[in-house]
Amino acid sequence: MTVNIYDNANEMANILTETQQYIAWQNAFNAIQNDTDSKALFGEFQEIQMAVQQMMQSQQQPKPEQEKEWDAVAAKVQKDEKINALMEAEQALNTLLTELNDIVTKPVAEAYSKLQK
Repeated sequence: MTVNIYDNANEMANILTETQQYIAWQNAFNAIQNDTDSKALFGEFQEIQMAVQQMMQSQQQPKPEQEKEWDAVAAKVQKDEKINALMEAEQALNTLLTELNDIVTKPVAEAYSKLQK
């Protein structure tokens, strides 16, 4: 019997969209999409996150004026209820995805655990 694991993965992806975590994330995402100010601020925040990540990867230090700008954006983000709701929903969704990943990779983890004994 041949198993097409991709069919199962696609089914899981479809079922994921019906979970409470995904629905909460989608609602929070839509709220930002529909709010011009939150959407612009979130975009700016994402750009900063990418810039910081690139600097870390290249072992560069941010300039003091960059840090001030980033801190100002971070302060605005903390005050934006819609962005905070999205971040909370994203965290819950990521927890679910981590749990699912643990289930899917359980046979591999169990095999490796036998090597350590």
